[in-house]
Amino acid sequence: MIAVKLCLERCHQYARKMDVLEERTVAAQLYGRCWELLESPERSADEDAELLTSAFASRHHWLPVGGPEQWAVSDWMVARAAGAVGMGELAIRFAWRAHVAVLGEGGPDWLVASCVEGLARAYAVVGDVGERDRWLAEAARLTSLIVDDEDRTLIESQVATVPLGGPTAITTIRDQRFPD
Repeated sequence: MIAVKLCLERCHQYARKMDVLEERTVAAQLYGRCWELLESPERSADEDAELLTSAFASRHHWLPVGGPEQWAVSDWMVARAAGAVGMGELAIRFAWRAHVAVLGEGGPDWLVASCVEGLARAYAVVGDVGERDRWLAEAARLTSLIVDDEDRTLIESQVATVPLGGPTAITTIRDQRFPD
């Protein structure tokens, strides 16, 4: 929490002040844009950059107006976006941030399961099959305990898309050829 407060103080020294409604609206719109890009069948390198930038920007806008739940979801989305563009180490870092935050705050059942799914997905990106399988089994267990049917169905759909097998076939930004 101290790190979040320090980041918040530094970030808002330089940013135009938005009111609470503006911050929440922008944060939610950017989060929605992340999902649009994640669900796109094919993304360009520019769209991958937009996905990662949108995830970080959404997180930034939730810092001053959200609470522990929004912060955990924002870290989860950064992990999801980083994994989708092949940045496994970054995905693991933010998946762990989300997981630790939600456990520390006693988050709702769906969010705890979702953050564990995020860990499984992040480890899949780096090809750590053992950790992926460990966290995937825990995500399935936690998902089965979600009380609300709609929440459980949503998290089941996320768990079902964690890549199986060896290292994922995600093209990383480093694999892209950029013009000189």
